[in-house]
Amino acid sequence: MTDDELDGLRRAVLDEQERRVKVAQLPGELAAMARDAVAAGCDPETLRERVDDALTPEQAAALDA
Repeated sequence: MTDDELDGLRRAVLDEQERRVKVAQLPGELAAMARDAVAAGCDPETLRERVDDALTPEQAAALDA
């Protein structure tokens, strides 16, 4: 394996580790943001709409499945 190939694998591992951390952390962060927004007076239905709007049709369909 060349140094470039090895470095590419190292970067791929770091990217995957970062992705996994985000998958673990982001739902909790989103929940905390939603609680803070509601406490500040935001309409919960508006928050739901914004989250739904942020999803692609494929992502939204996966939630409904």
